Amino acid sequence: MTKEEIHRRFIDELSRELESITAAAKNSVAMATSEAHRAESKYDTFSLESSYLARGQAMRIEELRNALEQLQALPLKALSAASPVQLGALVRLEAGDGKKRTLFFGPAAGGEQISADGEEIVIMTARAPLGQALLGKTVGATFEIKIGKATHTFTVVSVE
Repeated sequence: MTKEEIHRRFIDELSRELESITAAAKNSVAMATSEAHRAESKYDTFSLESSYLARGQAMRIEELRNALEQLQALPLKALSAASPVQLGALVRLEAGDGKKRTLFFGPAAGGEQISADGEEIVIMTARAPLGQALLGKTVGATFEIKIGKATHTFTVVSVE
């Protein structure tokens, strides 16, 4: 799967998630404001809890919209093996224990993942510790990152 197809899949996935959470938020608002769910005593907090849920969903909707806009606006450049890791790069890493990771370096939506051609691809942003350590590295570069008490070693296998 090409980098452009992976980019499109992430956009499609975020669009589906946005559509789903928007429908759920409308349902939460309806429940919070419904006369049928009006509190019958001071201990009946269903409407209040529904309003908290609706607020959280509204915040997630805004977050998804921003991420989607940023991903849609991301220009994808053709990168070579000599190119440093940058926004829009598809990066394959090998950890010190031999495990391989595939990352799409994006401006937002860090942690979102898809499966393509038998590999898990995760969006990595520069705000994440691994993203900070990875930014600017080139193929063959080996670097260490401390996560919690453990130190992890990674080698950049490819940059597309």
